[in-house]
Amino acid sequence: MSIIYILPMAASLIGALLCLARIEKFEEIISVIMSVSTIIFSIVILFLPDVSDAFLFLDGISKIMILTISIVYTMTVIFSTTFLKYIDEPLFQKRFYYLLLNLFAFSMFFSVSVNNLGLVWVGIEATTVTSALLVAVENDESSIEATWRYIIIVSSGLVISFISNVLIYAATDTLDISKLLTMNAFSALLPLGGMMAIIGYGTKAGIFPMHTWLPDVHGKAPAPVSAIFSGVLLPVALYAIIRVIQFTPVAYVKTFALVLGFLTVIIAASLMAVQTNYKRLFAYSTMENMGMALIGISLGGYALIGVFVLIISHAFAKSSTFFLSGNLLSRYKTLKIDDVKGVAKRMPSTAYTLLFDAMAITGMPPFGTFFGEIMIILVLLSVLNIGWTLLLVGFLALAFISMNFKVGKMIFSDSEGEKMDRKRIGTLVPIIDTVFSVAVIFFIPFISKVIK
Repeated sequence: MSIIYILPMAASLIGALLCLARIEKFEEIISVIMSVSTIIFSIVILFLPDVSDAFLFLDGISKIMILTISIVYTMTVIFSTTFLKYIDEPLFQKRFYYLLLNLFAFSMFFSVSVNNLGLVWVGIEATTVTSALLVAVENDESSIEATWRYIIIVSSGLVISFISNVLIYAATDTLDISKLLTMNAFSALLPLGGMMAIIGYGTKAGIFPMHTWLPDVHGKAPAPVSAIFSGVLLPVALYAIIRVIQFTPVAYVKTFALVLGFLTVIIAASLMAVQTNYKRLFAYSTMENMGMALIGISLGGYALIGVFVLIISHAFAKSSTFFLSGNLLSRYKTLKIDDVKGVAKRMPSTAYTLLFDAMAITGMPPFGTFFGEIMIILVLLSVLNIGWTLLLVGFLALAFISMNFKVGKMIFSDSEGEKMDRKRIGTLVPIIDTVFSVAVIFFIPFISKVIK
């Protein structure tokens, strides 16, 4: 039975290895087939019993993560088949791009499936190794610089999370997640290890103050790479934090996470207000959403359901947003918000999908992000006084206004020129993702049941 649970990992790994074959367009075909198969396997796993053995630990949280990764992974592969032709001088051949993309997906599936914090660390470190060159695929000086910054900052964070694993092992004599979740006795080293894990994995999740790599990478990475980064890579890092908080029943560890989440939302919303680059604007929006998710993780209970509603809906909407940013860049040849005008007239499909995505990623109903944030805020209101809650809501409102004003400016400003919308896959994939972001609300009861 356990072999079924590793099929998403196996499919992405096989897809990566087959990309080494020197057959024209074979890497595209096999990547699409294998990525679609991971969705099928993930849906099957969702309805299977939880599993906990020497290697695997899959409960409802893991299953939802695997399904979300598989869908965003598939959409990224499909979008890449049409987008890569807009990169003039790529860093490497197309088959190596798909090789790395499939390995990247494999490392994320691995990270949320294994029953050992040490292996989770290995998996998340592997996401850095496999994704770094994807950031630099456009092969210019600024993208290579962003890649180095990403490697240095994220690796520094993962050194901290490695030390946290050492402390957790010293406190509990195990790194098995299944054992840690049932353990009652622990030493004083466990809370210290827990806080270091929040900092270390929070670096990968774009949490303040180790967030500085995030806007640089998203500003320079190709659109499909930015999409899968924002959509699922950052939530995979949050997954590790969820596990640590689950087995660290110490109030000040959760308070530490709550404070970092608050600061992340405040800093991200403030920086969104002054952005002139639309990809960096979308990156800071991701940071704001991860901050809200960390707040929900620290609160637990009903708020944790809100976290997953937020994460899933955001994954679809934000990946769609970055796909569309690729459409804009390929046509307008600029990242400056003020230089992108009249999108509604010149690229109507891109324009109106982006309009809905901007609403989705800033928490407007009927998108799932709204309901996820409401669940988190309601629990927060029961824990903190109304003043702190209103402060948070105020910065969420600032993020909402900043995003939608700037996107609206690009879409509805006057501009003369011929119609130049991308066709077929270039607009269809983002539209499907946007629909998924709304559809999440119909599955909230199911998400609640799976997470328990």
